[in-house]
Amino acid sequence: MKNKILSKTFVIILLFSLITSAINVQSEKTHQEKTNNKQINPDSIKSSTSSIFGQTYMVEMRDGISLATDAYDLLLQTKPHGTILFRTPYDKNELKIFGFLFSVFGWPTVLQDMRGRYDSEGIDTLFRNSHTDGPDTLAWIANQTWSNGKIATVGPSALGINQYFMAGANPQNLACQFIMVATPNLHKHAIYQGGQFRKGLVEGWLSKQGSMYILDEILENENYSLDFWTNVSLEDNWQDVNVPAIHLGGWYDIFLQGIIEGYQGYQHLGGPGAQGNSKLIIGPWTHEGYIERSQGILAYPFNSLGFWSLKMFRDMIRQYTMNESNSYDDWPTVSYYVMGDVDSIFAPGNEWRYANDWPVHDSVMEWYFNYDGTLITNPLEQSDFISYIYDPMDPIPTIGGQNLNLDRGPYDQSIVEQRDDVLLFTSEVLEEPYEATGPIKARLFVSSDCPDTDFTVKLTDVYPDGRSILITDGILRMRNRNGTDHWEFMEPGQIYEVEVDLWSTSYIWNKGHRIRVAVSSSNYPRFLNNPNTEDSVYENSTYNIAENTVYLGPDTPSCIILPQISYGEKLVDNYSNSYLDSNLGRLLFRLNKM
Repeated sequence: MKNKILSKTFVIILLFSLITSAINVQSEKTHQEKTNNKQINPDSIKSSTSSIFGQTYMVEMRDGISLATDAYDLLLQTKPHGTILFRTPYDKNELKIFGFLFSVFGWPTVLQDMRGRYDSEGIDTLFRNSHTDGPDTLAWIANQTWSNGKIATVGPSALGINQYFMAGANPQNLACQFIMVATPNLHKHAIYQGGQFRKGLVEGWLSKQGSMYILDEILENENYSLDFWTNVSLEDNWQDVNVPAIHLGGWYDIFLQGIIEGYQGYQHLGGPGAQGNSKLIIGPWTHEGYIERSQGILAYPFNSLGFWSLKMFRDMIRQYTMNESNSYDDWPTVSYYVMGDVDSIFAPGNEWRYANDWPVHDSVMEWYFNYDGTLITNPLEQSDFISYIYDPMDPIPTIGGQNLNLDRGPYDQSIVEQRDDVLLFTSEVLEEPYEATGPIKARLFVSSDCPDTDFTVKLTDVYPDGRSILITDGILRMRNRNGTDHWEFMEPGQIYEVEVDLWSTSYIWNKGHRIRVAVSSSNYPRFLNNPNTEDSVYENSTYNIAENTVYLGPDTPSCIILPQISYGEKLVDNYSNSYLDSNLGRLLFRLNKM
């Protein structure tokens, strides 16, 4: 994963370098043993001349730990300049080409190994020191002769997550940020989505980083509390964020809802420097797919590529680090890609749209679950229920979705939909396109004969050939139905009204397609299989086979709640900012299908 995302980021940075050159910006592995005994020259952390080929410094943090930091100065620039900072757990040496290219094209650049990673001292704490190490690094950069004291941070994934926590400390020298496929709340989006442990993501990532020792601490603190999680969440201090940011995510990204809530926090809850100054970009992408057409088993048109976001980044850093007047404020606040049928060359969707905020205006439509397996918009007149058996020793296997170390993106769910422990509710064949854009929720009325269990919900597009293509999904651990900070176990047979969060999407089902919802109790190893006991994660010595029930009818109207957009509705004026214009990209896509 590390090498793929770095190589793709390299392509993006190279394109950015070409863009900045064209407009004459210059005119203005698996982690191994860490080094813990570096000798620090006190003079080296005060000022430096550096070079375009980089010079390494051991920059001391406030607690005495020193972080390996490469500085790339300008070849011809003689005046202090705005600076770009990458902080990474993936080895700064693999980013050297970025530092060189940025400096050659006019931007002093700093690359740093995060605490406990590669050449830096200390112990890897899974971002828990980013709120102090980030600001200390910014202060060091601001003290260099080549820096004007205004610093932009940039990077995807882990490089984006630490940007969020840095910003929460309100550091003086932070000017703006380009945060890609990241989250401002590790507990909510990365580790315990819906209260359930994200096994595939967390264990896969920690293992590849050689940091599995952190897992015990994560599991000991599965309930959210500010005592443990405050340093890796902005939930309690949005007001301390005072910088503009571009938040870039993907509909199939592991941190989709995190990037959306990051934007919302900066834009509406942040300090004066953040409110009203952020941008949100969401494409049809997986975690590493923002420069690829292929996502899962589908291929989107050329217009789905995200290169154009670099122009927005260029405008932002010139405005906020160099005080240049430009068109950053003229870019749309929200740019989102409406996904659609990729088989039909004339299908609606597969285009960029723009809005003044997120979520966009919509009218909520409830699609009710019917006992005969249909999905209907009229409330049921009679009550009924459907039960199924969930055996934690035979969980439903994960096939695609918002994953990292597993198959990711849109995949056909029809194989797992044939199981007896999956409840399917499918609409009639659509006579006209149907669009849902915004947050997706499922309202369920459920019971179980066990003290705890999970309920999972998938939303899919059933193509005319029978493929059931995943759009988004969610999970709820029932003990956390009223909050992830405490447990409430179930009483056998008692009916509970709950909400399952499927995060968000923007999708148009084409005419001739059908809308489908699948309800069950597992999705493994995307999520840990619930043993249906009262035990903590991995603390069970036994398990229960659960009989779980979904209730239907006028008093228990289980349904999927879709943010319906009237087909053809124009939300804001068109804004042609795409790397490939939407119409041109769709035309090329159609020609390619012929």
